[in-house]
Amino acid sequence: NNNNNNNNNKMLAEVGRTVLEPTNTVDMVEYDFENYALTMGIPETLDPLPYRKSGSVFATGDDAEPQLTSAKHDPRLRTVVCRHWLRDLCMKGAACEFLHQYDLTKMPLCRHGDRCKVKDCPFRHISEADRLECVFYSQGFCIHGPFCRYRHVRRDRADLPVVADFTLGLSQMQAGKDGMTAVRRPAPKPNEFFKVSLCKHFLSGDCPFGDGCHFAHGESELRKFPKPGVGGATEPDGEKELSENMFGNQETTTVDYYQGGVAGGGKPSPILEPENASFFIVRTATYRDCSISTARGEWYVQRKYAEAINSAVNGGRQVMIFFTVGDSNHIQGASLVTSTAAYIESADHKYAFKPKTAADVDGAFCYRFRCEWYRTCELPIATALEAAPDLLLPTSATKYCQDMTSKTGEAVMKAVWNSPLCTLYESWTGGDYEDEAMAGADGSKKPPPLGEAILTDFRCPLPSEVAWPTMPGPGFIFGCNSQTMDECLGRGLFGLPAHMRITAAGIRPGSSIFLYNVSEKLIFGIFEALTTAQMNLEPKAFSKNPKAQTSPFPVQILVRISLECPPIHDDDPVLNDILRSRVGGRIGPLTFAQTEALASLIAHQCGALSYMTDYRRGVETGGMTVSAPPIALPPRKIGTM
Repeated sequence: NNNNNNNNNKMLAEVGRTVLEPTNTVDMVEYDFENYALTMGIPETLDPLPYRKSGSVFATGDDAEPQLTSAKHDPRLRTVVCRHWLRDLCMKGAACEFLHQYDLTKMPLCRHGDRCKVKDCPFRHISEADRLECVFYSQGFCIHGPFCRYRHVRRDRADLPVVADFTLGLSQMQAGKDGMTAVRRPAPKPNEFFKVSLCKHFLSGDCPFGDGCHFAHGESELRKFPKPGVGGATEPDGEKELSENMFGNQETTTVDYYQGGVAGGGKPSPILEPENASFFIVRTATYRDCSISTARGEWYVQRKYAEAINSAVNGGRQVMIFFTVGDSNHIQGASLVTSTAAYIESADHKYAFKPKTAADVDGAFCYRFRCEWYRTCELPIATALEAAPDLLLPTSATKYCQDMTSKTGEAVMKAVWNSPLCTLYESWTGGDYEDEAMAGADGSKKPPPLGEAILTDFRCPLPSEVAWPTMPGPGFIFGCNSQTMDECLGRGLFGLPAHMRITAAGIRPGSSIFLYNVSEKLIFGIFEALTTAQMNLEPKAFSKNPKAQTSPFPVQILVRISLECPPIHDDDPVLNDILRSRVGGRIGPLTFAQTEALASLIAHQCGALSYMTDYRRGVETGGMTVSAPPIALPPRKIGTM
């Protein structure tokens, strides 16, 4: 007994020591599934949705073998709110095939229909006439009786089938047995994608749409897939894809605008014998001066050049004047001198005139001659130099009027006449005339000139009209859609398709840029170009392929915001007047007149233009109580514009 007691005491002591001082710690505990999870991975979560047997209960042969398919493949899954969940009685939880969310647009149909008397009934109510007809009742019997969710249409006994065929309801109104044809489901209206691919139901045996199906029943019915922009194939509103078709045609956008296309048009050149004529090119301060000259038919020069012009006119020679504006790097047109230059005392500001540049030493512009404009255009200086390498341009560092030889003048004249016609002024206020007498007989505003009427209906801005300051030279409208606009603004990068590389050659740092959203039909601005148009500044831009080597719109420029203001819609009547001569759609190059008018229109609608005018007036008068509009002002001092 003593030995047993000793043994028991030893065992109790051992147990107590084990409990109080465990030999295994938490870090030493291991589970048998850890190695499996690390090597084989964690198994996927089991599908909580139930598995069903697919196939018809009336099938025979191989089709009778049931197949288990998950309810998650059912297109009707969770498209209707669960009735039991609404009463907090659903016991399926995540495995329920109905929607557990209070959505009034997905409520189940009320069994009482439009006869429901329940106040604030949450279910959907439709009239009896709008209910689908019960296929089972049409065969003679429905197990749901008056509680059926489908409409029961009573028929005469003679109209009921002799033998009921309930497969019509179980097989989605497919063709019945023994050659009987059931009522087909109505098919939607055809569109441009009619029968461009094979019908999967036809390939599996039978199609519930029959002859009205929009998919091809066999190779003989297949049609070619429509190309974008052909056969009326268009995208739904708001989902238009950005494609090359939206950037105009290469022949109309590039060739016509930059190479003259159809031989210029307009008035023919008045000089038939260039060797017996004199040619001059003058430098003007602004485009406004040129447009005023076209409307008034006059121009002012300094005394030195007035004597040279008078000498040529008195010698019986025809004198043609070409015009270039400041640093625009473009020739804006040509006029023929029709009188000698006469001194105008009111224009001689000899006391107020202070020379600022070397060209100002020749005195004030107080000699006026009459002239007739024969052509207004926008010829790049680079193109003119290619035609006439000996051409010397007037500058503020040398002189404002430069003569040229007959050979050089003839080459420049041909280049000017081979350039497309364009206006030197576009109205953005609706007032197109300097004088009210030039308006219609009833005082109404005439429509803006189009085509060759540009050379017979010259217009210039009203004296009180102020335009938004833009860099001399053409502008450009780039394109985007709702999907690429964020990328354009986020990157500060605009792009064009490769065939518009020549078209965008006129863009230079400082050019005014606009962005046209083809999905929303809105024009955003005003942006300022930071670079010239270059190829693939960002090769992966506008591409869904992360490994792309070139962008789908590789002609790219970097921009910054010059003026942030609300966009203008494409159907704006003034906008349509400004861009009436654009070829190839909205996207493409703009003349300076169009650029200035569009920028002024956008700046005016947000209050920036009136703020600039008030600010200038405040600088002149000393009254600086001007409140800024709620927009981002341009990154430059307005008072220096």
